[in-house]
Amino acid sequence: MLASLLAGLSTPLGAWLILSRRQVSPAMLAFTLALASGVMATVVATELVPTGLRLAGWPLFVSAAAAGAVMLSLLRGAAAEWQGAHDAGPSRLRLVGWFIATAIALHDIPEGMAIGAGDAVGQRLGVVIALAIALHNIPEGMSIAAPLAMARESRRRILAATIAIGLVTPLGTLVSLAIGRLGAEWSAMVLALASGAMVYVVGRDTLPESLKTGRAAALLGLLAGALLMMLLAALPGP
Repeated sequence: MLASLLAGLSTPLGAWLILSRRQVSPAMLAFTLALASGVMATVVATELVPTGLRLAGWPLFVSAAAAGAVMLSLLRGAAAEWQGAHDAGPSRLRLVGWFIATAIALHDIPEGMAIGAGDAVGQRLGVVIALAIALHNIPEGMSIAAPLAMARESRRRILAATIAIGLVTPLGTLVSLAIGRLGAEWSAMVLALASGAMVYVVGRDTLPESLKTGRAAALLGLLAGALLMMLLAALPGP
């Protein structure tokens, strides 16, 4: 639980790295959004999808992933209507930031569960998984804070939101420890919902927004995010 808590709190650390600067440049926004895109896409492709398919098979996994994407699509539509986010400027960036925050909070649950499951296999494995999650939570916290800061959202509110999101990871670990025996299909459902939500966010928001803001910085961030997660996946296991 301590390793999971520390991993979760790396999300507000990433936000603080952005908020400690006086101004967020368009290049930094493009890089951080693309970095989170690379991290999320790689996590889905290398971890969530293979594990979910192995536990549940194609029909259940694809159905749950589609449900996750539809859920995020409905949330986005409601948020866009409420904030008038189809307009250019700060309201659009505010929507992107809060939408990223929602998606990250959703996928932090299976991440926390993965820490609990790894610890059940061996303490070292749980720590390695927690380290990987902590490292990729930093750019995710940055990707939340950067658009919100440019939209002139208050720093206190951004930090409070990222701290709350960070606490979702140990919550997922607690769930894993408490009800992890419900069966493989239940775990696969959580992984699939997170996969669909993350793919939707990357394809609909973070990657297009980063490319629009600065193509060169976005491509660099996308590559850096993917390489980071591939290097973490290559760490020796127990």
